[in-house]
Amino acid sequence: MRNRLLLAPVGMLLSVFALAASAAASDSQVLVSGVPGAEVRAVDVQAEVQRLPAEMRGPFLANKDGVQQMVHALFVRRAMAAHARSAGIADDPEVAAAARIAADKVISDAYLAKFNAQHTPDPKVIEAQIKAHYAANKDSMATPEEVHLAHILVKGKDEAAKLKAEKLLVEAKGGADFATLAKENSEDPGSAARGGDLGFIARGRMVPEFEKAGFALSKPGEFAPVVQSQFGYHVIKFIERKPAVQKTFEEARPELEKQFLQKALQAARSAEVEKVTEKAKFDEKALEAFLAKSQAK
Repeated sequence: MRNRLLLAPVGMLLSVFALAASAAASDSQVLVSGVPGAEVRAVDVQAEVQRLPAEMRGPFLANKDGVQQMVHALFVRRAMAAHARSAGIADDPEVAAAARIAADKVISDAYLAKFNAQHTPDPKVIEAQIKAHYAANKDSMATPEEVHLAHILVKGKDEAAKLKAEKLLVEAKGGADFATLAKENSEDPGSAARGGDLGFIARGRMVPEFEKAGFALSKPGEFAPVVQSQFGYHVIKFIERKPAVQKTFEEARPELEKQFLQKALQAARSAEVEKVTEKAKFDEKALEAFLAKSQAK
């Protein structure tokens, strides 16, 4: 009953959230009151909603039950905080320090968001940079060659393991179902359950001996000679190949834009960090004393 009374005003304001979540006129509207120091206002809900991914905010504000639950959670948290303050808990040095750190994060994150918006390069500048980069590095912007392989692993380095792998290779070449052989004999549990299928593999992902043998194959259904690696002996079957494909500028554009934008913003942020910390004085002795005291506890 008490919760219903506390949340009663929420329904009257849902349309305000849905139509104009950022309207200044509704920011100060009190949604829940009754406990000194624990009022929840529309602006509190707006701030909490900003913590959600952007694509979820609109649908969330259209969900009455979800908004009610958020308002209630905010009220409970604020009421408990008010009670804690009256009990003197907020005066505890560690609690006060944690509160300052939390506040600093919120405020500095807001500052950084504004800073990023102010220092985002002109799209025309980014466009010119990525076009020049693409022209100079076109050959390196390609989807790498990949081979689709399946294998059977026989663990061990002794002659018995080698003979077993060679016997399985003979059976596979003789027409035995490779997937069944892999499921029944492979000691690579990840691929054995898939009939030995490893999917498409680019260079650099497998041990050298395996990679060399796998990429040397070219015909679907072809088998490599038994290969020994640090894991044991492998029976390798070739399924198909994807050749390297050159990316067009339009295909490369999204990643290049992201890289150059991040690079520009990182440079601006680094300069800002140096600016705001240039007068900082770090006390090494104080730090050492703190560490010694902490380790003694």
